[in-house]
Amino acid sequence: MKRIVSLAVFALLLCFGACETMGPARRPAQQPAPQQPAFTCEKRNVVPVRTKAQYSDDYGTMMTSDAAALATPAKNYRWGIKNSKTPLSMAYYTFYVRPEGRYRFFGTSIYIDRGIKAPLTFVFRNNDRNGEVLKSVTVYPGQTVDVDVEVTGLSRVLVRSELRINHDKAEKIIMGEPEFYNCR
Repeated sequence: MKRIVSLAVFALLLCFGACETMGPARRPAQQPAPQQPAFTCEKRNVVPVRTKAQYSDDYGTMMTSDAAALATPAKNYRWGIKNSKTPLSMAYYTFYVRPEGRYRFFGTSIYIDRGIKAPLTFVFRNNDRNGEVLKSVTVYPGQTVDVDVEVTGLSRVLVRSELRINHDKAEKIIMGEPEFYNCR
């Protein structure tokens, strides 16, 4: 009788241990709802980011107003920053914008094409690669996300993402109609 009770207790403890190591049931991954702008103004003074004084490439990007290069399923942008090579594979996507302390916000729409096999995270940093993270935004393949980053008092902002082996290749990574703005 003691053997049966001992065996039952051992089996019960084994079952509890197995259940704890498995952890809680997980739900299937879902794409998050698009992020809303951090701040909205009723009236804005807008300055489009279109000149070399406001933008510089660090790796894998270029400023363009080519309508075909900036066309997405949802919108056709008039100007923007996109990947300079097509397709872009296992590479950084990095550029700087320069508010020079004159603007309160930097705003843009980020689009990545459906062919990219995993979400991309875009990091906005103060000044350089080691600067304070101002914002981090994850964009899923085929998705467009509107982003507003507070840049009050900053002279330079680094925008960076990285295509890794799990992403495969990118035909289009677009920062549509980037702009600096102040609220009136």
